[in-house]
Amino acid sequence: MSISPFGVRPASPGGERRRARLVLAIATVGIAATLLAYAISPGVRRDVRHAAHSVSRVLDRDKGGEHKKSSGPARHKPAGGSKESSTPNK
Repeated sequence: MSISPFGVRPASPGGERRRARLVLAIATVGIAATLLAYAISPGVRRDVRHAAHSVSRVLDRDKGGEHKKSSGPARHKPAGGSKESSTPNK
């Protein structure tokens, strides 16, 4: 007695080729749609960066390393230089 509710027929070589082309076409369309969404949507790019950051934190933790906290954007010193002058005051 068969466990499957449907009868399984042997696949023909032509059917296998059609199935392989269909799988390839579906995968190509899915990848293209993903890349297009990534290219035109800043929200998707932000979400991808966030996910990549989260994954890197987990991997760092698994390796035993400490994750450095970001202190925000790099701040540059003002163009005026330091308060101390290199020439002596007169």
